[in-house]
Amino acid sequence: MKKVAFFLFFSSFLFVNLHALECSDLAKKEIFKTTPNELAYANEGLFFCDGSLLNLKEVKELFDASVAVRSESQSCVGEGVYRENLNKFRWILLKASFAPEIYQKELAKPEAAEAQKDAQMEYFRYWANESLFNFLKYKKFSEAYKNAQTPLVKFYEALGVDSASAAYYATSVINEFLSFSVGKKVNKAKALTSEQKMMAQKLSQDELANLLYSKNYSTAELTNLLDIALLNDKSSEMIEEIIRRGADVNLGDETPLFFALKNLENVKILLKNRADVNHKNFFGKSALFYAVQFEDAPLCELLLKSGANANESYIDEQSKMNMINLGMMQVEDTCGLEHTNRSVFMHAAAHATPEILKLLIDNGADMNATDDAGFNALDYAIKDKNEKNIKFLEELGLKPNFN
Repeated sequence: MKKVAFFLFFSSFLFVNLHALECSDLAKKEIFKTTPNELAYANEGLFFCDGSLLNLKEVKELFDASVAVRSESQSCVGEGVYRENLNKFRWILLKASFAPEIYQKELAKPEAAEAQKDAQMEYFRYWANESLFNFLKYKKFSEAYKNAQTPLVKFYEALGVDSASAAYYATSVINEFLSFSVGKKVNKAKALTSEQKMMAQKLSQDELANLLYSKNYSTAELTNLLDIALLNDKSSEMIEEIIRRGADVNLGDETPLFFALKNLENVKILLKNRADVNHKNFFGKSALFYAVQFEDAPLCELLLKSGANANESYIDEQSKMNMINLGMMQVEDTCGLEHTNRSVFMHAAAHATPEILKLLIDNGADMNATDDAGFNALDYAIKDKNEKNIKFLEELGLKPNFN
């Protein structure tokens, strides 16, 4: 009993100390010699004290891009684990800000660090080409990763660090973001093939022909090359050639149409080649869901004119539970799906514009529909603070189901 009482007392003491830690304490470099426990309870403002590299605009952008790539859901891991993981990473950045000499001692040797980065980047490129959303996150991260280097070098030079050491610290820090995003240990088997890498690069029509007819590809391999070509905005002529070679425009959990959504002309080519405009992925999302989220009215109009269902919805709660009970491979992603049976119109209310909402209504969308939690479109607009859509829906007479 005494041991339990002591443990509770010690835990409370630790909690208070972490929560009460202030900016002035960061000057005491000895606090960075160990990583505190229960970082989930750390004072949020601590990570943004004067002198923290997290205050740099470019680093903030890299941080946001990293969180997006990591995509850790509080619904899946719990709020405590989510905050603990996030704050452990931010603690490393604080250490690199206020005690770089201590931070340096914990780094891998340069050769090992470079090998790790190469492996991570190889996996990251593979991951990026698995879906349009992955690809967009990868592009945003890559730009932020590049843009943060120079400001970080200047950050360390302003601390009186010589140029060579400043560059070393800056490189080490931006690679912390890479590790946070994709993990320190990655599956080396997941890497792009030489053909996939070639498709992702700039190539001429002749080079494409040589690539396509260099071996006997399976339909799945050709379709994967088509997906990568669409992500990398290959010309209409190239897309047509890959389809003629044997790619299937309706193959995959997310078909080539999903990969083309950022290029209207390529969407038109796929639709002309009988791509199923109402194909749904594992979660029940059709291409129209993504189009409204991109706030792309011309794309929405094209899809609707091509027969897209304006009343499409996510999988329902029963389907979600069936998938979990069957132990399907996507289950770990399904836990983050809180609002099952969400319709395209609800999705648009949260993410799109009044113009797109009107377009959906004109094409038969049911603005009064509710999801499995009882939320209607106005509830979604309110939840996401989409003021223009709130006003639009209220003017149509819609009332929220929740305050």
